[in-house]
Amino acid sequence: MTFIFFGLFHHQPEEVAAAESSLIQKQLSVHETQKVAVHPWDERVFVVGTNHKAGSQLLRNTMAHAFDLLGATVSCRYMHHDPNGSVDHSVTSLNVDNECDLFPAPIRFHNHINKEDILQLRQEVHSVNAGLRGVMIVRDPLEMVVSAYCYHHRGAEPRNPIEMGMMQMAPEEGVPKMALRMLPILQLMLGAYQVSAPDILVVRYEDLTHSPERFDSTVEQIMDFLFGDEISDLQRALIKRAARVEDLNRAHDLGVSADNDVNHTSDEDEMTAARAALSLISPEVYAEYVKFREGLGYV
Repeated sequence: MTFIFFGLFHHQPEEVAAAESSLIQKQLSVHETQKVAVHPWDERVFVVGTNHKAGSQLLRNTMAHAFDLLGATVSCRYMHHDPNGSVDHSVTSLNVDNECDLFPAPIRFHNHINKEDILQLRQEVHSVNAGLRGVMIVRDPLEMVVSAYCYHHRGAEPRNPIEMGMMQMAPEEGVPKMALRMLPILQLMLGAYQVSAPDILVVRYEDLTHSPERFDSTVEQIMDFLFGDEISDLQRALIKRAARVEDLNRAHDLGVSADNDVNHTSDEDEMTAARAALSLISPEVYAEYVKFREGLGYV
């Protein structure tokens, strides 16, 4: 039961005026604070870089959780290297249908990150006195071949030229051919890796998929590098919790990587069968993969 008492407290007119004035000042103060709020992307350009079968969905989706929770409302993607002309790649949920070459948003997704585009991006941000922060993902090149074979063997991207005839090939034939087709992609990834420092953090697919603890620590590392003390402890905690749906060891049936029109994960038995065919790669091509693995720190 609620009791309402009238007339028990009497305020003098000047006291009421003073109280109202104080309330208005507080409201104006809050309004002004909100109006001049600065987001990290107001000060610099952010880029999220991936390459085919290096964990592109895993990193992209993880960063989408982060930017969405921080209030980002627009991003763009680089399309000029995309053989499929895909329009669904972005790192924000809002205003995603933008090509970076035409609409250079401060938050960008590059699905074919490479040396030349990184160098050009640095020149771009330098010309407008902005900063640059980014994160890119790398993976063991031989595992990328295995994953690419399994992915395209089931016909996941029929418009992608790398898939030509792959559905009809057993691992003994398909894996060596896929190793040859993946060479240009590995060259892009290695080139980007070599020029990534100091403003682009490199994370490894193996760290994000090793264990829930390693996944969490890698997400924390990304947040530290990209945002530092510009985001609050609460925002960090919310991002860390939201991103866990992308952890393949923790909740693979909840994350976008495994629950969308094209499943980007592969059956482990299929992966094992494909790995067994790696020994059939020609010596000349395998030698290139040895160089890629050494250059990327996989020894």
